[in-house]
Amino acid sequence: MGRFLFLLVLCPLGLFAQKHVQRILLTEDIDLILVNTANCFEVQVNTVDEQVVNAEANIEGEYVDNLNLQVVSRGSTIFIDAGFSPNFSNPNDKLSAHKVVSIVLNLSLPKNRNVEVYGTSSRVVVNGAYKKLNIILSDGVCEVNNAVGVIKVKTQSGAIKVLSNAANISATTKYGEVSPNIIPNGFSTYDLQTVTGNIELIKTE
Repeated sequence: MGRFLFLLVLCPLGLFAQKHVQRILLTEDIDLILVNTANCFEVQVNTVDEQVVNAEANIEGEYVDNLNLQVVSRGSTIFIDAGFSPNFSNPNDKLSAHKVVSIVLNLSLPKNRNVEVYGTSSRVVVNGAYKKLNIILSDGVCEVNNAVGVIKVKTQSGAIKVLSNAANISATTKYGEVSPNIIPNGFSTYDLQTVTGNIELIKTE
């Protein structure tokens, strides 16, 4: 289904170490890409013309040796997850481990694919062209930057920011605020939902 290129750099900087991990998967017949951002501080997603998934993680923290990046192909689905190794046993508790861990994930995905991104507190920034893009977060912040396709973003309390020159937009928040929408209708469809977060709509040139 694909071939992997794995690169690993480990270098101590100050109190904690840093690790850079890259995985490249050459894809065939992939219909869905699932991205788990639960352990990530920030996630940058963009699309490219090549039929390749390129995932890079910059990892920093006390438990850096027990953190890794997984890119797994199963049938027509690719799973991407950055976090603790399955055999990791934290001497204290998982919550304290997350307090000293920082993972920044950069993803380059093939254009016009179905992509689902789900997590909790991550800052997620997306660019590029998608068939369908679905993002679900808790208190994480999401920024959609001129992305093209059928796009749905749902958060609990995280803010949603959209920059676009044209899109059909539905924006609803139960307890937050939605900025005035001056973005004209366009080819793409944005469905933006949050419970307590704010939604900001910005027109680009």
